[in-house]
Amino acid sequence: MESNGPLTDLNYLKSLTGGANDKIAKYIRMFLTGTPISIQQMELHALSKDWNGLRQTAHALKPQLGFFGAKGSEELLREIERSADEQSELELIPAKIENFRKQYDIISVELETALRETGV
Repeated sequence: MESNGPLTDLNYLKSLTGGANDKIAKYIRMFLTGTPISIQQMELHALSKDWNGLRQTAHALKPQLGFFGAKGSEELLREIERSADEQSELELIPAKIENFRKQYDIISVELETALRETGV
């Protein structure tokens, strides 16, 4: 995972919310609260070989990443979802989930900074 810049771009979220800081803050807080739980669920689904559960969890997270312009992370979830759905390249799933966790760690710092900047 190489990155020369931020993983997020909040322009879409700002457009979606009409630039309302309270709404931007609400979306960010929901993502920061829910995503660690979703990551844990993906890990548990992978361990128990619950490919349908993994596919559903990855699928549900994708749109949220789109709100924050995290296209690379969104694509990684698309790969996890596809592997789980097709039950192909299953041996790569744990590393992809770990890679997503690392990306989330960076994204969360970026979003917390944006949250402080909104002043809400």
